[in-house]
Amino acid sequence: MLRGVMVKVDGNTARSDAKGRIELPVRNFIDLERRLVVPETQISGDRKVIFDRFRGDVDSGVHGKVVELGLRTTRLVSWSFLDRFGATVPADRVASMRLRSNTGEIVELDGPELAQPRWVAESRTQQGPQGLASKQLYYVVDTVMVDGTSVVNRAGQKFVPWEQQAWVVQLLFFRVSFTATDMFFTQQVGDGIQLTRADGAVQRLPFGPDGTAMVPDLPRGTYTVTVMGGGVSLGRPVSISKDQTVTLTVISVVDLTLVAVAVLGVAVGLVLLGRPHLLVRLHRGGRAVLGRVGGRQRRGPRQRKRFTAARAETPCDNEAAPSGDDRTPVSAGGALTLVMLLLAALVVTLLPARTAYADVGPRDGSPHPLAAPVPVLAYYYIWFNPTSWNRAKIDYPMIGRYSSDDVEVMRRHVRMAKTAGINGFLVSWKHTPQLDERLTKLVEVAREEDFRLGIVYQGLDFSRTPLAFDTVRADLSIFAARYANEPVFDIFGKPLVVWTGSDRFTAGQIQGTVEHVRNRLLILGNAKNVEDVESSQGVLDGQAYYWSSVDPANGASGPKLAEMSRAVHLRGGLWIAPVTPGFDARLVGGKREVPRRDGATLRASFAAARLSQPDGIGVISWNEFSENTHIEPSERFGAVDINVLADMLGVGVDVEVPTDSSDPGDRRHWGLTAWGALLFAGAAVVLLPLGVAFRRRRFPATGARRGRLSGSDTEDPSADLR
Repeated sequence: MLRGVMVKVDGNTARSDAKGRIELPVRNFIDLERRLVVPETQISGDRKVIFDRFRGDVDSGVHGKVVELGLRTTRLVSWSFLDRFGATVPADRVASMRLRSNTGEIVELDGPELAQPRWVAESRTQQGPQGLASKQLYYVVDTVMVDGTSVVNRAGQKFVPWEQQAWVVQLLFFRVSFTATDMFFTQQVGDGIQLTRADGAVQRLPFGPDGTAMVPDLPRGTYTVTVMGGGVSLGRPVSISKDQTVTLTVISVVDLTLVAVAVLGVAVGLVLLGRPHLLVRLHRGGRAVLGRVGGRQRRGPRQRKRFTAARAETPCDNEAAPSGDDRTPVSAGGALTLVMLLLAALVVTLLPARTAYADVGPRDGSPHPLAAPVPVLAYYYIWFNPTSWNRAKIDYPMIGRYSSDDVEVMRRHVRMAKTAGINGFLVSWKHTPQLDERLTKLVEVAREEDFRLGIVYQGLDFSRTPLAFDTVRADLSIFAARYANEPVFDIFGKPLVVWTGSDRFTAGQIQGTVEHVRNRLLILGNAKNVEDVESSQGVLDGQAYYWSSVDPANGASGPKLAEMSRAVHLRGGLWIAPVTPGFDARLVGGKREVPRRDGATLRASFAAARLSQPDGIGVISWNEFSENTHIEPSERFGAVDINVLADMLGVGVDVEVPTDSSDPGDRRHWGLTAWGALLFAGAAVVLLPLGVAFRRRRFPATGARRGRLSGSDTEDPSADLR
């Protein structure tokens, strides 16, 4: 009830008492809603009331009637901005802020409005069984834009004007250090960095005495960073979402010189290998120079002349004048082999430290687990808000407690999954504004990353009650209209939809719900046994069994999956077999735990699924953290299970969690350490002379051969080799 509200009717004015009551004489009740006026009244320093509605029909013409008025209120609120460390962020640093109420009202603020208090709707009235009731409103922060990027998690901060009038909005600023190293020798280089922000603004930061540039309050977002000075530096995208140190790579002058020397050495070596008579001349010239230098030190001028004349008249017996017969025969195969070795050494040292191999067996030498390739799909959930991590969780993602609104998180997930050999996500969805928007973002990411998606339709509500047929039918129609022709959903020719809860209905009920979209979508059920499969009687396109709580170590899962597979295939359907790393849903009502056993549970589950001859593998799950079936790298389990899966899929890499300081899709480290660079340079210097010496030893100088064969009628054996 509100005190002090002014009401005017028929020239009479009154204010409400402490119980919100007003007594006014009126002529009659005909057209009373037109005659009664409730001016906007400020009943306190920070609250106003505005007429909202009457209760029921006041135009009854009965004298003495009590009329109930509904009033809505507005409240004067203000806000301030703090960073993660509690420091105040000036309002003039914020470009804009968008607030959204639970009734859908949008409040856009920018410029001077960000530093001024504002009247916002605080409550409204609604009709209830006992009369009018006041409903309090609340607001969430959708975006706060700083330097062209939003520095809040969407809907992550909630404010109720009725309870709080001074709002404190926390902004995601991070402490980030930048440093740069030489590509080959990993020594600190450069004068500073050039930081290009999302809004196009450029900031230049010099390196300090310790070789780093510190930004204490860098807004969350993606930046392009270039090193100034020290060599060649290409602009590199850097995603910032936590406190971190970013190390950039520079191709320095020393690096370029080393490469040039190596290439020149190879080129000279090739010339000398193909024309060894040039090496003979160089060798002879070098000896002559050394001889002259030594002679000058030991002889006088007359002795040097006599010695030179003697040398001219009597050539050395193993040094003949060069001619066409003096060329050492060289095998083209030998030269090519040496060149290939040098090039291989260069490639190995410059290539990334890890390389992904497709379609190869596990690293332990066992046979490839999938005789025929089938899609590997992971169940993926887009229901996470920042507050979701406060309920029923014992483990958290290694990349942080994210919101499913974050496109960069989606991109990291997709890239990690692809690296592990996963072909797509089965996305949990039903038609709501929030899930629609998140699915749209994920589709865009999947399109950019050449990744596939399917849908798990959430046909059960929170209490596990099936949704109404009309709701399911309408939602499937909406999905088909939007995505039936979207290539991202092309896994089996048409978009795949798994209907959760379909096992609760008869074949006739299922057919009446999905028959209008089966020409555009593949509709799979979630049967839990052979009886459920048989009861569908072919009105579905297959089955995807979500069996996360089984312990495959006891060996019981394999026969059941094989039996269900036969039943599905007998009716010409698709069979997606479940694979799970473990299970623990005790915080959400579960009764059991299936331990992970350091990846052994996942291996056993995968083996059972493979033996059922599936058309696809359904990994349960990517990020179901409430039931702890996730394979996403986490604080508790690390990246063990996703790497076990990658191994079983024949991907010869260890999946790493993409950090925020690099492109999530490329975790490869280019370049050499100082020892690697020295090793390569030493190999080039040593291998070339060794090759030449080897060739000279196999084919001695032809001049020496002539000396040994002089006076003989024997034909020069090297003649046939010229």
